[in-house]
Amino acid sequence: MEESDGMRETLRIVVCDDEEKDRERLRELLLEYFDEHDLYAQIDFFSSGEELLAADCSVYGLVFLDIFMDGKNGMETARLLLEKNDRLQVVFATTSVEFAAEAFDIEALHYIVKPVGKKQFDYVLDKFFEGYTSMRTLTVKVGRMAESIYISDLLYVEARGKKTVLHFSHGTLEVSQSLAEMRKLLPEKEFCMPIRWALVSMKAITAVFSNTVKLTDQTEIPVSRGKRDEIRDQVAEFKWAAMRRKMRGR
Repeated sequence: MEESDGMRETLRIVVCDDEEKDRERLRELLLEYFDEHDLYAQIDFFSSGEELLAADCSVYGLVFLDIFMDGKNGMETARLLLEKNDRLQVVFATTSVEFAAEAFDIEALHYIVKPVGKKQFDYVLDKFFEGYTSMRTLTVKVGRMAESIYISDLLYVEARGKKTVLHFSHGTLEVSQSLAEMRKLLPEKEFCMPIRWALVSMKAITAVFSNTVKLTDQTEIPVSRGKRDEIRDQVAEFKWAAMRRKMRGR
C-alpha cells in the first residue's frame, strides 16, 4: 500500500521460517492483531535465511525468525540482517530456549518459544508498536524545504489560511500543507478534530470538559457543540485501548 507523496511509510514485517505451518500461524496472529487494532502492515514471507538476506532488508521494521533452519540458522541470519539494517527489530520464534542468551546479546526485541500463543504474541507486538509509534516521522514542507518531525511530539495542528501551524511542547512550526492535507497524513485513529480549525493528538489530551479539551501543555482547544459526544467517545476509546495494552504487558 503506497502513501501519497511518500510522506508516510508503510510498515513492512518479515516472517522467516522453514516450516509452512509456522509461517501460517504467525500470519494469522499478525492479521488478527492488525484487525483488532485497526492497523496495516505489509507482511513478507521467507523460508530460509539465505532467501531473506538476498532481499532488500533496508525496508523492514520487524522480523520474526525461526532459529533452527537448514543452511544459515536464525541467529546467524539475524546478525547479518542487523549489519544491513541496524533499526530492524528482531523477534525469535523457535522450539527451544537454547539460544536465549545469544538473543539477549544482539538485543532482540523478544524470544518466543513455539507453539506461539496469542497472549504472548500480542504482548510482543504491543511492545514493538510502543517503540515504533514514538519513532514515526512525518515529512512536512517548510517553504521550499522539507523537514522531518516526530509524530509523537505533535500536540495539535492549527489551520492558518492555506497553511498550518504545528504545535509542540517545545515550540511551533508553520508548514505549507493545509489542514485537510495534514489530516490525510496523520494517523486517523490518533488524532481528532474537535473544531474545524484544529487537529488534536489524543495522546496529548489530559482532560475533556463540556466545551474544551485540555492538553499536556495546559492549552485548551474548543470543542464544537455538535461534536462534544463524538470527541468524548473518541478520546475515551483511545485512552482505554492504551490502558488495555499496558495491562496486557504486566
